[in-house]
Amino acid sequence: MDAPARLKWRKEAERYAAYPVGPIHADRLAWIAPNIGRYQSWKWVVRWEHWFAEAGIADSKQAAADQATEAWWRLVQTEIPRDVDLEACMIVARLLVRPVPNSLFTEDVEFLKKVMWTLNNVYRTEIVESVPAVRNFYEQLSAEFARRRRTGEILDQPDSGTNSSVSRRRRRR
Repeated sequence: MDAPARLKWRKEAERYAAYPVGPIHADRLAWIAPNIGRYQSWKWVVRWEHWFAEAGIADSKQAAADQATEAWWRLVQTEIPRDVDLEACMIVARLLVRPVPNSLFTEDVEFLKKVMWTLNNVYRTEIVESVPAVRNFYEQLSAEFARRRRTGEILDQPDSGTNSSVSRRRRRR
């Protein structure tokens, strides 16, 4: 891959660093430094926190800079990972002031379980007291789980008394 632009490297204490989206974003960078573990080699790292990280070793400073530059431009083209926890919390936090997204019930089971857990954690008393918006959403989620159990998307949960790994044993004295 041809890099669309060279990274702008600057000398720091024990390395050269490039901040492609500006120096105020210290967690989004590429850096190169002499590799202490291998004679006359250079280590390179590209990292954008919560998105990507890649590292390697090159035979020269220029090769390390080239490899880091190539890696940066390749990795910024990848998809940003989904923050499921944040999305579930946002849906629940907005519940009283904004309707849930129409696409919510097309999500996978694990995401819906995360939303249900967050809903129970935040609005437990409101569910019991039947606050309309909260109670309606809770019932919609419950109905969706029931529908998915009927269609086989969710396997039935095991009986609580059949789990032998949880059984209690008496201590001998």
